[in-house]
Amino acid sequence: MAKPFSIRNLLQGELLDFLKSSGFECTHITELVRDLTCLLASYREEDVSLFPEVFVLPSIDSVASLSPGAERVVLGNATLDHETAARVLKDCASLAVCGWAVYVAKTGANSAQYGVFRSLVHSFATSAEEAMIEISAASPVVLIRNRGRLVVELRNAKRELFTACFTSAAASDSVFAQYVSDFAGVVSSGIAPEHGKSFALYLSRLLGDILQHCHGALLAAHVPPANGTAPDKLKDGVWLAVPVGLASAHQAAVNGNDAQSLSTLQALEALLGGMIRSDGVVVFGTNGTVVGYRIFLKPTDKENKNLPDKGGGRRRTYALMKRRLGAKLKAAFFRSHDGDTECAKAAS
Repeated sequence: MAKPFSIRNLLQGELLDFLKSSGFECTHITELVRDLTCLLASYREEDVSLFPEVFVLPSIDSVASLSPGAERVVLGNATLDHETAARVLKDCASLAVCGWAVYVAKTGANSAQYGVFRSLVHSFATSAEEAMIEISAASPVVLIRNRGRLVVELRNAKRELFTACFTSAAASDSVFAQYVSDFAGVVSSGIAPEHGKSFALYLSRLLGDILQHCHGALLAAHVPPANGTAPDKLKDGVWLAVPVGLASAHQAAVNGNDAQSLSTLQALEALLGGMIRSDGVVVFGTNGTVVGYRIFLKPTDKENKNLPDKGGGRRRTYALMKRRLGAKLKAAFFRSHDGDTECAKAAS
């Protein structure tokens, strides 16, 4: 006898407590969040994976509070039913890029408005995710987003986290954001504290977006060589004669707050994205610079004997980087094609 099974009711039950803690008591919202979570686990259009951020809010006024003065494009109104989540993503997901995010806000007991809004006005502004913490007392907010292959993360305004894993692996929290933050912290470690903290937050957002849309990556954080030349173990690749000053461009944009400095920063962001999408390792300086890309590491005979036999070339290179962590190589970051993420740091 056939025995059909669906995680629908199980997931809704697990989400119920999280949404109540977040400030939502509406059954229709619980069902909407459940359906959005399932769809975002592996959302594709025209055979292209999309990674929209979706904010669920209790009212239209909450959208304005989340991102005051930012542009908002209304794309539709819907009755909250079993088709709403699919309709919202179909109309909005492809637009939720480059600082835009999806919103769904209740307008009645069983109705909602949806569309897209500028969740990040410019690259160094306060993001909607950061802003939702500040308005938590006035309005509940839940952010839903894909964090890897079949892994969806929900975050509320109380900083609480719910991770839904649609695989046979044991349930665990999403580590993507934490590992990106760890790596950004090492890259910022050589910057003056008054600027380093804000740059680390900015770099975390930037890397998170780039890594979510690439087919795997390897990153390293290295103490910048005093003479500017590539260390022997990093010579196989493109070592930049003049490092890309991402931290200095960020500081200039924050201080100047003008079109020219913002344009320069955005140009460097695009450049970094191209480097990360290339093969090999992208090497950051611990002073907030980018010093090399398409770097290929060659193990010595001794190192080769201790590298894992299983796994692809990217995984083996990451294992090699971890073995080399120390006085100069301060952090290694790995992101696989299917979203598996790791970060290792040198001992303090």
